[in-house]
Amino acid sequence: MSNSDYFIHKSSYIDDNVMIGIGTRIERFTHVMTGTRIGRDCQIGHNVVIYQDCQIGDSCLIGDGAILRPGTKIGNNSVFGTMSVSEGDNQIGDRVTIHSQCHITKTVVIEDDVFIAPFFCGANTKVISHGRGYPVVMEGYRIKRGARIAIGVLVLPDVTIGEECLIGVGTVVTKDIPDYSIAYGIPARVVGSVPNEERLRSKPTSL
Repeated sequence: MSNSDYFIHKSSYIDDNVMIGIGTRIERFTHVMTGTRIGRDCQIGHNVVIYQDCQIGDSCLIGDGAILRPGTKIGNNSVFGTMSVSEGDNQIGDRVTIHSQCHITKTVVIEDDVFIAPFFCGANTKVISHGRGYPVVMEGYRIKRGARIAIGVLVLPDVTIGEECLIGVGTVVTKDIPDYSIAYGIPARVVGSVPNEERLRSKPTSL
């Protein structure tokens, strides 16, 4: 089923109680709101909510109970885990694994080959303006290619985690982490560099 506004590839599988498009309940792929695309060979788990204007590439897995808000873009061969949430207007690359119960804010870039363990949360504003009436300035974080993020990591706004970094359990990342660094702690501190044998040698074409 496709036209210039939406597309769901016939090879993709949509589980029960999935909603695609605001307020639209579907079983399989009977109706889709404007701007939504789901590529070939995807699996969309039970109770997933995918809003309009989301783009999901080929061979992706969207876990049970996940929520993708408008403007979420996910590349090919990627996993978006059970009960994880994307707040939209962000970019998630190819061969990315975002595990269960992660929160991905707006204006975020997650490059190819990134791994994010459960209970990750990032922020995209430096002030909490709730009820105060002054404007919200969004400053999303960036996680560069091949980075690995352990369980329970927090990332502050306008921070870049460098290429192939390894971020330890429970870390709070408050400033940029250079490429190939190993960092952990509250706040994060660089304690070493990723060994050559752990670095990606090439850009793979599939999972």
